[in-house]
Amino acid sequence: MKIFLSLILCFLFITCYTDNALTYGNYKLKNTNCYKLSPSEYKLCVDSVSDSRCPINVNCVWEGNAAVYFTLSSKHEDIPFTLNTFSNFKQDTIINGITFSLVDVLPYPDTTNARNQEAYYVNIDISDSE
Repeated sequence: MKIFLSLILCFLFITCYTDNALTYGNYKLKNTNCYKLSPSEYKLCVDSVSDSRCPINVNCVWEGNAAVYFTLSSKHEDIPFTLNTFSNFKQDTIINGITFSLVDVLPYPDTTNARNQEAYYVNIDISDSE
């Protein structure tokens, strides 16, 4: 019984000690919101989306592009950058050892539904470039 209780206490200690902060990975970020990148000093803001992709219910000559405008901020500097959905434009970037890769922008345009900026979500991969 003592061993069982000791194991439970060790498990609880390890679980409580684990850092629950946002780490590297794939995230669905809401447009016009900011997110703390822990344990770093940075904050990532999704400033706006410029969406010129071909709507799903239309036949277009080219697929179009959604450009996402970000700002990576610390107490010392603000670094604006743009990522795009179209493969001929910049889809990823490395800033201060952190790689940001745009995966998708949702929802996809539709001629039957007008989208405001708050409706967009950005799917992004954040990883360590070192």
